[in-house]
Amino acid sequence: MKNKRFIYGFLLVATIIALFASCKQDVIFYDISQEVEYEAPIVEGNIFSMVPCSGMLFVQNNNIYQKGWTAEKNAEGRWTQLSTAPASGKPVVRLASDAAYLYALVKDNTSDETGSVFAAPVTASGAGDWSAVPGATNVKELFDNCIFAADGTTTGRNAYFTDGDNAVKKLAGTGTPVAQSVTDVMGATDEDAYIKAAGFDGTTDCFSSNAVFAVINVSGTAYLYTFNRAFDSSADGKTLKYKASGASSWSDGGTTDSIITTLTAYGTDKLLVGTQGGYEVSAVGSDGKPANGENPSDNAESAFGTRYVNGIWHYGAEGTLYAAVVGVEHSQYNKLWGYYTSRNKWNYE
Repeated sequence: MKNKRFIYGFLLVATIIALFASCKQDVIFYDISQEVEYEAPIVEGNIFSMVPCSGMLFVQNNNIYQKGWTAEKNAEGRWTQLSTAPASGKPVVRLASDAAYLYALVKDNTSDETGSVFAAPVTASGAGDWSAVPGATNVKELFDNCIFAADGTTTGRNAYFTDGDNAVKKLAGTGTPVAQSVTDVMGATDEDAYIKAAGFDGTTDCFSSNAVFAVINVSGTAYLYTFNRAFDSSADGKTLKYKASGASSWSDGGTTDSIITTLTAYGTDKLLVGTQGGYEVSAVGSDGKPANGENPSDNAESAFGTRYVNGIWHYGAEGTLYAAVVGVEHSQYNKLWGYYTSRNKWNYE
């Protein structure tokens, strides 16, 4: 009798396990059927900047790649590496642009504190020959004011650098840079603080000693955005800060799930918020206040998951996004991702 009960019990357990395995297998097959077939990545490595100029897009990963700004990688456009480097054998660590020139900050080694700036004219067919910018040989940071029109033009876009003496200079193609008198909108008093970013507020360029910085024009009023660690290094880094351009004080906006790493304006009513755990979207109200970050309704989580987003950009048609993702645990995850509404999925660039 005991043997029969044992056999019946064993068969019951085996049947339950089989049924569970079958259901589990169905879920797995369903998940697989929903996965994106990833393309072979072209742009890999440590990516810190992407800039437009004269209808082209440029991105760096020690080298420089270009493509047409409306081109989609899975359709008519693919990234191609520039055939000529600004300085042979030396890494490009940052890019900036104005209406007609692409600028590259080049260092002897990526760990060096300063480097030199090179300039190349840009046409609809891409970047031209590189020239060293006179007087730009002790450069800490290279940046621009982020102007980019919906038609792909960059009229009014200005590029700057901060030198080893913390002086800010405006680039002028291959000409001599022009010294600028600037005010830090962060109000930093630390003697080690220096300008790292800029934005256009509708009237003039404003400058920030924190690289986590964006400007959005909301119903005719320009608002500046950063995060709480810009003012307190011990803060949790998850609270957005904002103020109207010219205002004396910053206010708290919404919060994010993870520590903020980068900000980008997305039209006139949203912020793209890169974090140490993916990216979020913050809606901006008519009063300029940014809402709590929300997870996007795309496949970002299944694509690059909760990895560190080092940069996020919006260029091209509405809904076209790019993200530089860093795998903190392993550099094999350091890649550029792209999202186009035509394919409605994130994929390798």
